[in-house]
Amino acid sequence: MMTIFLASKALFLVELFLWMLGAFLIGYFFSWNFLRKKYQTEIASQNETIIELKNEMQSTIRARKTIDRGGIEIREPKKLNFSNIGIANETNKDDLTLINGIGGFIEKKLNSIGIYTYDQISKLSGEDIITVTDLIQFFPGRIVRDNWIGQAKRLIKNKS
Repeated sequence: MMTIFLASKALFLVELFLWMLGAFLIGYFFSWNFLRKKYQTEIASQNETIIELKNEMQSTIRARKTIDRGGIEIREPKKLNFSNIGIANETNKDDLTLINGIGGFIEKKLNSIGIYTYDQISKLSGEDIITVTDLIQFFPGRIVRDNWIGQAKRLIKNKS
């Protein structure tokens, strides 16, 4: 008689646990669905705002300093004079990483401003070096210190 009582009590506790678990899960899924629908429109409008801000940021100069902070306002980025160094593109590009001081990251930056070949680097003037340094936003003096121009001339000689 006692074992039947204990077995029925254990069965009752398991049944009670299952009922409570079921009630919890039903409540959880209903509230999750309700909140998801409630904030879905808000999330969509925030995504549109983020996209608009990204587009706006890309059109402005990131390194702009304000006069209030003691800096000078940059109105136009410097432009490289391609009439001196020549024009190249992806199809006739050289492996610029063979030049000591140019890694993959700097090569991508140089490619982004239109420098693809050793010939272009070998023709850089003093003014062009300053402009390239400003455009790639890398260590000032690196081009002269690592003698990119001399290395480029040697690579052109070895190439032919």
